[in-house]
Amino acid sequence: MDNEKRKKGKIVSFPGLEQRLVEKGLENLRQENYYEAIELLEHATRLDSTNSDSHIGLLLAYFDAGLIEKAVALVDQMLQEGIGNDIEIMNIYIMYLVQLHKYEEVVAAIEGLIVEDKIPADKLEHFYRLLDFSQRMLENPVDLSHTEPAEDRWLNKTIDLFHYTNPEEQMMLAGELNNKNIRPFVNEITSYLQSKDGSAFFKTLLLNVLKEQEYDKPVEIQKFNQRISVIPEQLPNITENEQFEEIISMIGQRLQHEDPVLYGHIKALVERQFFMLYPFDLESITIEAWAAAYHVLGNEYFGNHDTEWELREEYEVLQADLSKADSFIRMIEEISYPNL
Repeated sequence: MDNEKRKKGKIVSFPGLEQRLVEKGLENLRQENYYEAIELLEHATRLDSTNSDSHIGLLLAYFDAGLIEKAVALVDQMLQEGIGNDIEIMNIYIMYLVQLHKYEEVVAAIEGLIVEDKIPADKLEHFYRLLDFSQRMLENPVDLSHTEPAEDRWLNKTIDLFHYTNPEEQMMLAGELNNKNIRPFVNEITSYLQSKDGSAFFKTLLLNVLKEQEYDKPVEIQKFNQRISVIPEQLPNITENEQFEEIISMIGQRLQHEDPVLYGHIKALVERQFFMLYPFDLESITIEAWAAAYHVLGNEYFGNHDTEWELREEYEVLQADLSKADSFIRMIEEISYPNL
């Protein structure tokens, strides 16, 4: 028997095995391969019963796979054994209760945390927003009984989309609508999309709801002083954009190996902006100018010392094009800042 692999009758894990299991498990979770993720993350938790990363990953996987009883049991175990940050675990638990429309349980859980004074000061606003949203959903739920006739179920039912100004509430409401027949709310949704007011972030969420429900009539949408008519059913997925791929590729060629951390930050910045822009494309400036402008802004945000003129030379772009691209993406950042 190999002495390096056995000590006192127990198998010694290969170095780094647990971390590789966690990484592979989280990758499967991102790809929505929930049961593969669960198998890997359960293995990781058996190797180290105190590792919070593997436990939180497993908790997310259980919830996403619909294994609610297992998820709740794991929450209880983590809280009892002090695995991970209590408030982080409760936040995950409460957010999933919201997705499951269990608003009474959300209200009870948050009120319990408030009474026990367990919420850090910097998290109070977040939890109070969730509490307010859940109480309002209990008082005036979007969903009505499915035992009613379809033509009566939504009778006189309206929703003021402009009332929802917080990104967390907007995401939760979009999730509610996506699970329901949204036809009774089409007028409210299309009015919001057409308005020069409202959140570009929320408009993307609402447009995606129409797309997911295969809404096949023309819809006008206005963002960033631009207006376009689209048929939601025919729109590409939010993540499918040729301009985005080209920009990320150009920046990646310069940073992916040289400074992968900065590259990751800039990629997240570009992803966020394209989410806000959807379904619009960037103006017809050269892709090189857009890539250079995002690189410049990323450097500014994350403390890299390359100057603008050096990047203009590196990307071989005209100053006028770079300035135009830079002004536009900074305008989006200023408008979208509350949603970051």
